[in-house]
Amino acid sequence: MNKERRFQQQSPVEAEIPLLPQEIMVEILSRLPVKSLCQFRCVSKQWLSLISDPLLAKSHLKKTVSNDCFYSQRKRVIISSHNLYSLEYESIGRNGSFDESLVALELDYPLKDKPNGLAELLDSARDGFLYCERSEEGNDEFPVMVKLNLPFCVNQRNWVDILGSCNGLVCIAPDEDTLFLFNPSTRESKRIPDPPSGFVPNGWSVYGFGYDFVNDDYKVVKVGCGTVCVYSLRTDSWRIVCSFPYVDNVSESGVLLNGTIHWMVSFEDGVDCRCVVAAFSLEEEVFSDMPAPDIVDTSFEFVVGVLNGCLCVLHSRNQMHNDFWVMTEYGVGKSWTKLTLSLSYICMKPLCLAQNREALLDVDGKLLLYNLEDDSYRYLVVDGIPAGDGFEADTYLETLVSPNGFCRT
Repeated sequence: MNKERRFQQQSPVEAEIPLLPQEIMVEILSRLPVKSLCQFRCVSKQWLSLISDPLLAKSHLKKTVSNDCFYSQRKRVIISSHNLYSLEYESIGRNGSFDESLVALELDYPLKDKPNGLAELLDSARDGFLYCERSEEGNDEFPVMVKLNLPFCVNQRNWVDILGSCNGLVCIAPDEDTLFLFNPSTRESKRIPDPPSGFVPNGWSVYGFGYDFVNDDYKVVKVGCGTVCVYSLRTDSWRIVCSFPYVDNVSESGVLLNGTIHWMVSFEDGVDCRCVVAAFSLEEEVFSDMPAPDIVDTSFEFVVGVLNGCLCVLHSRNQMHNDFWVMTEYGVGKSWTKLTLSLSYICMKPLCLAQNREALLDVDGKLLLYNLEDDSYRYLVVDGIPAGDGFEADTYLETLVSPNGFCRT
């Protein structure tokens, strides 16, 4: 009995965790990766509240973009190919060598398992063929049964359009005219409501996505049929802001740089038609014209991109080309510099500079690293993505920014 009493007296008492000032806790937590912080949410209600606080999300983001080490560790490449995949930035071209063990991780995202309509067709197939009715010469009274040999390798998932990326949020369209703001790191998402009927007529439309620094707001810009409307995450609503003052021939999503969405557009100048870069300010919600390279004209199709913080103009869809232009000083037309490549492309999108300062490019649906100093390049093989399906790519940061963290004001 005495031994038992002594054991009870000597049993350890649960140590109290000292309370630290909130600013110190934020400073510590903002240095940790998002994956760890998401796990720490389960520790207690206090930790859940602290890690879910928008103040920590802003501090964490600020440290990410201001610290080269954190920025490199938290950067990712997102790839769309009838699915969404994430690729670690640091594994690309590490230490100047090609790491052949690049592996893409499959992401969970909204409407991922929604079939694209081919599932029902494939379910109705018999003996490896589909049968449908077809009327000959407009005679609907006596339809003819037609046997179709449909390949069963057709992907049953919808293609996911990546419309833009900013501060860890990616604007995606996993179904036609169905937009979400999605954080791949925390798996949070928000369905963007459809614009009110009459805002933008059905038909041609393109999008842009970015952050309004002055008003602390994430915005989606929709351009269609001569009308421009803007969705505000802070108010969770759409507004018509202006008419589109250019020719409606834009086919690509806008490119974000310096708080502005950019498109390559045609501009009717009297009897002539010339190309300019349309720059839409997310703060002021107005367009301004930026000069295009002198050689750019309406006889070819061009798009804009961003490489290493500089605006680019690239050929798109028309024949093979081996050059593009970089605006070395933002907004200054005389700073356009032509770069000639040692390979040709039809469509090309600059993504980022890899660890060894090589340019990571999406060239005609393939990833490659291009050395801008010696004009050498090498294609990347990424495991985990089905071959032959094509893809589009963008980059994003691992952050705590929540698409549901903005309140209506």
